[in-house]
Amino acid sequence: GQHIFEVQAAESEDSYITKHGYHTDGNVHYEFTYDNGYYGSRQLIVYEQYVKTNDKFQLIPPSCFETELPDILVSNYSHWWNENRKILQFRPIHFQDSNFLSDISYVLFSKGYIMMCNTENKQYLINQSSSFFQNLFKRYFIRLDDEPYVYMLRENDIIHIHLSRLGIAFKYNCRNKIITSREYSDMYIDEDQWFGTLTGLKSGLLLSPIAIIKQNNSHYLCRKLIVPFGQVQAIKKSNDDHQTVTIERKSSSTSFIHEYFVFILNDRLRILQPTDSPTGWLYLALLHAMTSHSLPDQYMGMTGMERCFQLLHSAGCWSAQPYDSITRNILLQIATISPKVNFYPEHLTCMIKIDWNENSLPYSMQHFGYYLIVKKLVETSEEWNFMYPSSISNDEIQKFFQSKKYNEKLLAKLYWDYRDSYNPTARLSAQMEKEICCTNSTKSYQPVWNSCSYSTNYSPLRLLDHLYDSGDVNLKDSEELRCFPLSRWLKDEYELKNIWIGLFKLAEQLKTVESDHKKDDIERFEMLLDFLHYISSKCSSEPFYLQMLKSILKAPTLPLGSISYPEFTRYEHIQEITFQSHRINLGNLGRYKRSIALEEIQ
Repeated sequence: GQHIFEVQAAESEDSYITKHGYHTDGNVHYEFTYDNGYYGSRQLIVYEQYVKTNDKFQLIPPSCFETELPDILVSNYSHWWNENRKILQFRPIHFQDSNFLSDISYVLFSKGYIMMCNTENKQYLINQSSSFFQNLFKRYFIRLDDEPYVYMLRENDIIHIHLSRLGIAFKYNCRNKIITSREYSDMYIDEDQWFGTLTGLKSGLLLSPIAIIKQNNSHYLCRKLIVPFGQVQAIKKSNDDHQTVTIERKSSSTSFIHEYFVFILNDRLRILQPTDSPTGWLYLALLHAMTSHSLPDQYMGMTGMERCFQLLHSAGCWSAQPYDSITRNILLQIATISPKVNFYPEHLTCMIKIDWNENSLPYSMQHFGYYLIVKKLVETSEEWNFMYPSSISNDEIQKFFQSKKYNEKLLAKLYWDYRDSYNPTARLSAQMEKEICCTNSTKSYQPVWNSCSYSTNYSPLRLLDHLYDSGDVNLKDSEELRCFPLSRWLKDEYELKNIWIGLFKLAEQLKTVESDHKKDDIERFEMLLDFLHYISSKCSSEPFYLQMLKSILKAPTLPLGSISYPEFTRYEHIQEITFQSHRINLGNLGRYKRSIALEEIQ
């Protein structure tokens, strides 16, 4: 905290001393002076002077100890050096503390050791650079946290080991070399940290029951695994090696830095069991996913990906209320295991672009379903958002889903394409797969005739009043009307008025002429009519005329006699039904011969 002192000039230049005494008896004054260092730098120095004893302490900046002492002794205390007695006192960090002068937690002596003062028995801090500290830290405690957040205090034959950020502690017995847990007093740190699953994980500390050492009922006891929270990262150096998985805690949010999870190794079921729902369940699922291999684990007899999906499908991972911040952080980590997928270019669908997570998990372990199931988990938890006004709605995972880095429909398609390559245990639930099928299934085109495929709900139209009332026509014979290529039906020469009579002739032939492939020919013709109906709006044609042809096909018999068809050629100005002599070209005939010829033609 901050405190404002009322000062006056002291005897020395650039020095100021408080006007009034401070603390209980008012016999402590503070002097502020500037030290002109090299290169013209000015550094403020604070002294604490005792009127009665003439003791003088100097406040030492915490930056002087950052590389020498554990973080808790640097950031949680103020440091006061007594030049006469050659000691450094660790006091409360807040000046306003009522016990600021007397509450001395640690003392650093001139010989270099630090003693803890507020305990019955003396405890001495073990130097972090000592071989004893480094051996224990690198073998066990580096698996839980970084070196500045681990410190050890010696009390006779017992070493008290504290992990300040996680808030847990252990005791090392110098006689039997056993490290027991403070939180789980009946358990000790197992020398063999390999337990047959979570292969490649460099974080996490395995605890075994002390009864195993004493060989008492060891068959019924379960081991425990302590794993710190953080950003789980996988690094794969070569195709032959298993990926190395670490937990990055430096980039983690300060509000989550103290979090850790305890998992139980159930040797009967051969699985790891979480103890905290849903956060612990989801974190264990993340660990299994990131340490997964194509071959089953020795301990579980299944792959990490299979166990991950078992956990994600279990009730322990699902919630009827919004997830908290740390759980949403874990869900985000699970979702990003799936590779980014999108079309390239994005406005087309001709090419798929998959951005795999390079130098991480094997591609076969980057399941397309992780993103989909996380999205479903989050959506389900937010269905009752209105009942929880304090729920989180604009965090990283929400921005992640809104960023559209993943094309969800394409991701679902790719999941379905790769589904058979996943073991049955490592698939989405039947309900989710059904939802994917409903949203992504591709069905063949079915024409929308108003009520059924041969409905007659269109307004009736006469051929002579509409289709053949005026203009030019170029009639196509039935032999020219082949279904493919479909692009031909969009051309002007295949307008409905040019092809309808030919189609009518083709329908009559299909109904009257017997052949071995008559059924296939009729189905092919119906397909053509369906396609023409589909493009009718684009071609500005009336679907009623197509309905007439389809009705002929559906009719049991053809109620038509012998029909004579016009010549399939080009006709101009069909609306003119009277003789038009000026449209006849008779070449160079004389006027007399021309009139005779026109009379004969008429």
